[in-house]
Formats: sequence, C-alpha cells, structure tokens
Amino acid sequence: MNPEALYAALPDLSARIIQSAVVNTLNANWDSFCRHNQIKSLKLDDDPREVLAKEELIIQQGFVQLTTGQTDLWFDIGQRYRSIKYGALGLAMMTAGTLGDALQIACKYQALTFSLIHYRFQTIENGAAVLVADHEGIAPDLYEFTQHRDLGAVNTLIRDLMGNEQVLERVMIAVDAPRNWSELRRSFNCPVEFNADRTRWVFLPNAVGKALPLGDVELQTLYLTRCDQTIGKARSDAPLSHRLSMLLGSCPDAGALQAGDAARRLALSERTLHRRLADEGTRFSAIVDKARYDRACQLLSDPRMTVESIAFTIGFAEPSSFSRAFKRWSGMGALEYRRNLLGLGSRTN
Repeated sequence: MNPEALYAALPDLSARIIQSAVVNTLNANWDSFCRHNQIKSLKLDDDPREVLAKEELIIQQGFVQLTTGQTDLWFDIGQRYRSIKYGALGLAMMTAGTLGDALQIACKYQALTFSLIHYRFQTIENGAAVLVADHEGIAPDLYEFTQHRDLGAVNTLIRDLMGNEQVLERVMIAVDAPRNWSELRRSFNCPVEFNADRTRWVFLPNAVGKALPLGDVELQTLYLTRCDQTIGKARSDAPLSHRLSMLLGSCPDAGALQAGDAARRLALSERTLHRRLADEGTRFSAIVDKARYDRACQLLSDPRMTVESIAFTIGFAEPSSFSRAFKRWSGMGALEYRRNLLGLGSRTN
C-alpha cells in the first residue's frame, strides 16, 4: 500500500487475511479488535468489498500491537498473499510475458498492493536484476512487521509466478531473522541474509527473462486497463500534494517546472495552489525537492550515467549544486548512495 495514497480504495484481501489471523490464530473477537482500534466494524464475511487504504493502515497497526514480537506469524501472514488474490493486478502479473515484466507491473501498480515498502526493479550486469526496497517513510511501529510480512509475500509471489524453478540468487532483509527461521527457511531455495543495510531480492542472470506459463498479451492488456482505471479513480480523489507529485514525476525535468505552470496544468490559480498545499502542511518547493530526489535515485541505479549527467538531467546547472542537494536530501553523497545501492553488500546473520 502506497502511504501517499491513503485516499484509495483497495480490495479487502489484506483485511480478510488479518481478520483470519485475529479470529483463527489469536482466538480474538474481530468486532472488539475493530472497536479497540477506533474503526467501524468491517463486515468481511459477506461479499468482497473495498477497504479504504487508511482503514487498512489502521488494521495493520492494530494487528502489530496485538502480536508484538511474533515475527514468525508476520511471515506466515505474508505467505497468504497469493498472486491471484490481488484481483486485476494479480492477473496482470500472471499473464505477463516474462518474470521481469511481471515484477515491473508489480512495481508500477504498488498503490494497489498492501505493502508500505516501495520497490524498484532494476537490471544490473550480466542480465541479472534486483528488486530494491525503499524503507523511507515507514512508521517505526510498522517497520519490522512490514519487512517480515513482505519476506513471505514477495517470496510467495515469485513462487506463484515461477513454481519451484530457482530464479533468485539471494535475498537480503534489513531486519533480524523471524522466529523459527530454521523451519521457515524451507520456503526458500536460495540464501537469505538478515540485518542488511537495505532489503534486496537479487535474481540470477537471465532469470527475469524467463517466460511465464500463462503469458497472454490480450489478457494482460485487459487487466492492466482495469488497474489503470482503479488508479485513475484514486488519483481524481487524491490530495493536491499527491496530484502535484504525480505531475512532477511525469516531467523529465521536474526542477524546471514553475509553480505557475504546475497550477495551470492542475486547473488552478497559482495562489490557490500555494494556499491548498499550505492547508495540507507542505510547500511547492518541498514537493519539487522530493520529485528531484526520487528521480535522482532512479537515475543513480543506472551505472552508465555519471553524476554530472544526472545533475543536468534533473535540472541542476552545476554538478556541485546537485551534490550538495543530494547530501541534504539523503544524508550521504550521490556516489556513496550508488555504491550502497549497487554494491549489494550486507551482514549475514
């Protein structure tokens, strides 16, 4: 679940999975759970429905409070997120041509998933690829839960797509191993390392080019259209700050877009743009900075691009200005960020 998309309505898959764990594993009352977390009692025993993402977030937080430290249960929860249960998104991934295509679809439509981690799919040397997690912005009380749940969920997704075929070289997770790892590790056919600086799923050379058994261009187009329709509806209801972020994300040179130009594209006056952003607790310059930072991180993942070319691409007149800005954004230099991102180093637990 994209934390910037709390206005979106999601299928009730995740809420149903957590409800099942609350009722059947923890022997707790679901209505009491909802009341304790100050949300209306969600009737999930009837036909499938949509759950507001902000409700989904509260459900996750309440579940973590109820299961503090039960990391093996969090991992088990993740294993219940089967690809077919994601609705149109799951079907779009399953009908993709290759594993790499499916992973790119998953990354593009993350607002339709239930993860607070933002993933980027990147190709690296020798035909290999890596799924890199961005942990920034996750609430501290949800950090470990999200990591352990996604350890189960991402592995389940890959197995749903590829069966028992080995496509992973290794997995690195930025938390301790879950409880009972000696038993849980049987779900993986590759090494898993813990306490890494960043969560990464590293694929074997050429693995992401492997064809999927259900690949079908016509069906994939149909399901992607449905995903786009869902995202489009959510965007129309989005806060202005998110709509502006989406606009800047579509601009090759976000730093060159002036407030007046952005306001016109959003059918607003410049004064209204600034006032509504202030009402949401932010500023135009802050959102531009975030867009430039996101774009810089994306470009730094491509080892063919120099820091100088990246600086010019995102609108800096001088590489030195970009270097200072990037250190202010991330707390480290651009080259250090690139080494951490592509070096794939971690500590093994």
